[in-house]
Amino acid sequence: MTLRELFQKNPNIIINTDIDGIISGILLVNYLGCRIVGFTNSKDTVWLADGYDDLYKHVYIDMFVTDNHAHCVDQHIVAVNDSHQQDIIQSGTKFSPQIDGNRIFTDWGFKYKYPFGTVQYIIATLESEGISISLPPLDTPVPNSDITIGDLIHRVDDAMKSSLYAYEENARKWWNWLLDRSGHAQSIVDLVGYLDNIRERVEPDRNNRTTKEYREKLEKTVEGIKSATKKYFAENFSCRTGDGGFKDIVDIDGNILSNIVNYIQTIGGLFNTDNLLIPSHYHIHKGKYCRTRWLDLFEKDFLNTYTICGHQVFSYAFIYGPGNDSTTNFSFTVDMK
Repeated sequence: MTLRELFQKNPNIIINTDIDGIISGILLVNYLGCRIVGFTNSKDTVWLADGYDDLYKHVYIDMFVTDNHAHCVDQHIVAVNDSHQQDIIQSGTKFSPQIDGNRIFTDWGFKYKYPFGTVQYIIATLESEGISISLPPLDTPVPNSDITIGDLIHRVDDAMKSSLYAYEENARKWWNWLLDRSGHAQSIVDLVGYLDNIRERVEPDRNNRTTKEYREKLEKTVEGIKSATKKYFAENFSCRTGDGGFKDIVDIDGNILSNIVNYIQTIGGLFNTDNLLIPSHYHIHKGKYCRTRWLDLFEKDFLNTYTICGHQVFSYAFIYGPGNDSTTNFSFTVDMK
């Protein structure tokens, strides 16, 4: 099934409340006529609009949900091993670069994972399906800020940082994958070109781009853009996180907060989406968010029933990959009600 076919059958989407989910949702509204019917903070809460109160009936954007009936479009590491990845693929309800890129990450490690957001994956995938994505000029200044639209898009899941210095070699491979997938569509070409322009501004002479001075200046430039983006989110929408995410979006009566509406509509306006329809009242579903080390003793029950110590896992992602010896490499939500 293609994304076009998926959203023709089910146009209702539940989007992440961070900038990746917001831009992804806006593009799906623009190009596939999708309808925003809910939100998730990827941790302990899902908000579903009146008339759409079913946790598994709609399509999750930028979040993986374990139930095989729930369709998801995301980019997270979710396979415990190669066999598990094949089971996820065979469910037919999950869409991600980890699946489409035919990459197994359980042995390779975190540094080889897809290093961008769901939005870049969605753009390339829609382009591959014959849907031409017209992004606004990436050097367009964002009003009331010191950033551009290109900065905003590349803030998604630290794509700029990963591409320019943190995971540069891996990012280059994945940009090539996105370019090939999209048929070298102008939208992806422009995103790559924007990053090249940052390199050019920092150091026009390519021969000097291996120096320590260049690396330090590049990192300082990227960190400055990240700081300016966080400032934009905070000053305009009262958002405290650097990735434009919100933990809560409604008041005690389930009515969506005015700053959230302003946030989504403002970002929509940047992408030429006027009068974006956002439901006003929501049913709140709560679970328990956990972050711990993945243990081998979890595996049997987890792979059989998606349970851990008797608790039903609603959603999860590996932060550094299941094989990474980290004390906090597994993020998950249980007992969603």
